[in-house]
Amino acid sequence: MSQSGFGPAIRQPVAQEVFSELRDAILTGRLAPGDNVPPERELALSFGVNRYSVREALHRLQHAGFVRIVPGGRTTVRDVRATAGLDLLAHLADVAGEPNPSIVRDGLEMRRSIGREAARLAASRGTAESHARIIASCIDYGDDAHPDADRSFWREIVESSDNFAFRLALNSLERAVDSWPDSMDPVLAADRADLLPHAPLAEAIAQRDVERAADLADAILSQAVDTWAALADATS
Repeated sequence: MSQSGFGPAIRQPVAQEVFSELRDAILTGRLAPGDNVPPERELALSFGVNRYSVREALHRLQHAGFVRIVPGGRTTVRDVRATAGLDLLAHLADVAGEPNPSIVRDGLEMRRSIGREAARLAASRGTAESHARIIASCIDYGDDAHPDADRSFWREIVESSDNFAFRLALNSLERAVDSWPDSMDPVLAADRADLLPHAPLAEAIAQRDVERAADLADAILSQAVDTWAALADATS
């Protein structure tokens, strides 16, 4: 044991691979809600790994809401729509292939709802220091040296809202966006280009104009929702 009180780190890449394979099978429907997951021994033989790695993967699946383990009995697939949390977005983003159109729509609508309420809370709860950071972050729009200006701007608003759940949701949305750049870059182009200027929103928050801040945030974030709807209509 080291002086810090921690033991040596143990990597478990094999368990991660088993977890990912089973998770993907659940998300793609190969294993449906109510199905029995094969027993540990059978999975260990199929994957060519030891049963400890399989057991670790199954426990991770249970923690994420994908399966239910009955001690000494079966492991069954759960309906993730009823059991998973916001981290399901990140898991969906990890699954190979193009994003599901309805999932993208739902994510963009959640982004708009959270952004609107975060702006409202930032205006009412935020400190003078957090408001100053929001205003300063507007300067980076259009600056090639700050390609993540839009992301930084909304992070500042969410931080100023003092709502931890909003931050967790933002993390999941950002991971999904990063996993689907070809699909998401055109959808978020107007936001990133400051087509509807973000400076008035920052000013409304700093002035503690709660309703104006909420309305401006809604208008800005509606751009992506409307763009996705137009793209979906064009391809249907």
